[in-house]
Amino acid sequence: MKKFVLYVLLSTFSFGLIIGLINYIIDPFNIFETKFLPYQFQRNERFIKIKYLDKQHTQFNSYLIGSSRIGTTNPKILESYIPNSKFYNMTLSSATISDELRHIRYMILAGYQPKNLYLQIDLNNNMTSYLYPISDYLRKPHPHVTGDSLPLYYLDYLLNPFPTNTKGKILKNIEGKSDDNYNLMLGNWNRPEKDKKISQNCSDFIKSEPTFNITIKPKVKNTYTKMNMLALKNIIELCKNKHINLILFTTPHNHNYLDIIYEKEYYIFLKELLNITNYWDFSGYNSITTNDCNYYDSSHYTPRVGSLIAARIFNDKNILVPSDFGVFVTHKNFENHINQLKVDRVKWKSIQLAK
Repeated sequence: MKKFVLYVLLSTFSFGLIIGLINYIIDPFNIFETKFLPYQFQRNERFIKIKYLDKQHTQFNSYLIGSSRIGTTNPKILESYIPNSKFYNMTLSSATISDELRHIRYMILAGYQPKNLYLQIDLNNNMTSYLYPISDYLRKPHPHVTGDSLPLYYLDYLLNPFPTNTKGKILKNIEGKSDDNYNLMLGNWNRPEKDKKISQNCSDFIKSEPTFNITIKPKVKNTYTKMNMLALKNIIELCKNKHINLILFTTPHNHNYLDIIYEKEYYIFLKELLNITNYWDFSGYNSITTNDCNYYDSSHYTPRVGSLIAARIFNDKNILVPSDFGVFVTHKNFENHINQLKVDRVKWKSIQLAK
């Protein structure tokens, strides 16, 4: 019995040691920054960005914040419109408003002293998600944000097996390339290879991108909208109390992505948002969202779209922004806006059926 117990203990220790070494060397979420394998498959932005900003936040006084879709926007664009601003792109994978509230609260408490917040609201994420579970290691917040133990956080990433992410990172390094060009010092990213393909022959690019060529059926309803809208109300009150300039707008989802949402639920979401505040709306089937050349895939728009969003919000006459892209929504124009969205949708669906 003693030998058996000793064998079990040694086996458990050996297994934990092997898993720990694999996780430390391969570093599937870029938590340890070991850099034995330089090309990243996935990265936990919630951890690495707070780790970076805790030391470097004095360089910044303003933040872009939202899901990965705002990640393609260069912070320098915002600085050109807001005097004396230094922006950092706080893009967080699949971020919800509740998730953003948690990070904004931390940034204020930690002394980041934000003066401007450029906040993008996704429809899908905020309709279907609230706060991600602790078992979601890609989206697990930095322990400084949650008040948990940093050593235990590291230990958690050492001792848990991550076969999918480990395999993904190994394959990326065998290929010798990464999908994106990630700039931790500014927080943004882009995809140079796809930019090149789009500029050279966008038609071929669209044909080769799987997410542009699939049949989509609606499935998204307003499951968590009210909870996220309560979080938005808290963000607005927090910004008022701390004298933070808040700029709020919706994501210009690609038409393929927008098709996932039930039409009625989509309009309800926009109404729920208006019940909290006025906002800039870039969603809908407009000349930008129905042109796949403006997207890396059905989920992420290119840096050009981020520039057009900012140009519309800040009324930049030097940049040509399509007239149907971006509406400032208030109670006075909401019904007309919804009616126009419905007309645009019917037109786009008619074009699709005619093909």
